[in-house]
Amino acid sequence: MRLWEFAEVEKQQLVALSEFLLGRADDTGAKFKISIPTFLGMASDMGVNITDSQLRDLATQEPLKNVIVNVTGDEIIFAGGGSDAKVSDTMTVTQAQDTVEKMAKNALPKDLK
Repeated sequence: MRLWEFAEVEKQQLVALSEFLLGRADDTGAKFKISIPTFLGMASDMGVNITDSQLRDLATQEPLKNVIVNVTGDEIIFAGGGSDAKVSDTMTVTQAQDTVEKMAKNALPKDLK
C-alpha cells in the first residue's frame, strides 16, 4: 500500500490510538514515548497494517503531526514528552478509549463477539 492510498479511516484510527496512548501516559505518569514495533503491533491488532516508513511519513502530516512530535530511530515521541508541541484537543481520552475499544471489537472474528 502506498502512502497516498492510506485511507482517511486508517489515519483517524492511528490518531485515536496515539491519543489513547498519550492519555494513558498522562494518567499514569508514564513516559510520552513508545517503541515503533509496539505501536505498529497495536495498530495491526486494530486492523491497520502499516510499515515503519509509512508511519514515519504519516507522522509528519495532518492529523498525526498534532499528536506525534517525533519518530526517532526506534521510538515514537508524543506531544508533551519533552517538547513544546501541544496536542489538539479534538478528542478526549474517553473518546479515544471508546474508539479503540470499538475498533478492537470490530477486528474480532464474528464467532468471538
